[in-house]
Amino acid sequence: MIDDLLGVGIFFLSFVSIFFLAECFHEWAVAYKKRGYISKRQLKRMKKWLEIMEAR
Repeated sequence: MIDDLLGVGIFFLSFVSIFFLAECFHEWAVAYKKRGYISKRQLKRMKKWLEIMEAR
């Protein structure tokens, strides 16, 4: 029983941390795009990847 709760807690925390890191990565990519370090095509790929990660 405790193992199940611990497993669910770890799963939930990993899911939340992955979502948070994906959002941070996207914000970083947008900032780099504004400075001209990243192309629009790369930004679109990252945005698509983020949408796929949110759908999971």
